[in-house]
Amino acid sequence: MTYIFDLLHEKHYFEVLMRKKLDPSGTLKTALLDYIKRCRPGDSEKYNMIALCFSMCREIGENHEAAANVQLKLIESQPWEESLEDRPNLKKHLMKALTLFLDAAESYSKDFCVHQSLRCNRLTKLITLQLHFLHTGHKDKLINLRRQDLPECIVNLPRFYQAAIVADAYDFIPDWSEVLYQQVIVKGDFGYLEEYKQRGLLKASTFEDIAQKLKQHPGGAAPLKNLKRLLTYCEDIYVYYKLAYDHQLYDVVTVLLQDPQTGSCLNDLLAN
Repeated sequence: MTYIFDLLHEKHYFEVLMRKKLDPSGTLKTALLDYIKRCRPGDSEKYNMIALCFSMCREIGENHEAAANVQLKLIESQPWEESLEDRPNLKKHLMKALTLFLDAAESYSKDFCVHQSLRCNRLTKLITLQLHFLHTGHKDKLINLRRQDLPECIVNLPRFYQAAIVADAYDFIPDWSEVLYQQVIVKGDFGYLEEYKQRGLLKASTFEDIAQKLKQHPGGAAPLKNLKRLLTYCEDIYVYYKLAYDHQLYDVVTVLLQDPQTGSCLNDLLAN
């Protein structure tokens, strides 16, 4: 059978065979794809032609995704610092990977492979962000990261949306309280907090975790001032009051107790 397929391939008769639609049972389809995988592993065009003829969108998606990962592996094969010295070549590999992941996501979605399509879409966002960093002169590496490198990478990214893209691409759940502590309490970046809040992720427990981290690592007047401002975002009045009291923000405590809207509620809670 392999000999016959070799002849068909050499004579460019694969396309003719596809047009005749001689495969009601699917046996020919399986044999042709197996032949390409074993004997012509580098012929992605032929593989995709066969898969497309048989409406095998998932297989096309897998082929595109595999080719995209080859581009990422080529980048990974040398130190990042060396890749940065040849930025045009680095961008070329990234653009190829981006295009292939986009094609893979589209093919997967046609075959209702939702999980695979979402995975490829998350990687397209990561590569797009990496290209943006290269265009703007940033040297930070976002692709091909080891899992142990993710916390440091995420906490050092200046924008929340960037951190979210990296976390999503690697299917990683960061300690967002630690990230917010570094960005908001230590650095005083409340724009980061606003982005985080827009995602609907800001919970009472987040404020408690951040306040606890400050207690463990007191840093003087500036971090305490940032905590005071941070607490104004807390919608749970009791947590707001408790954390202000624990950190000796007595002016905040007094305002909360004297305010007509919050005072009666707090007095009831404290009485109980």
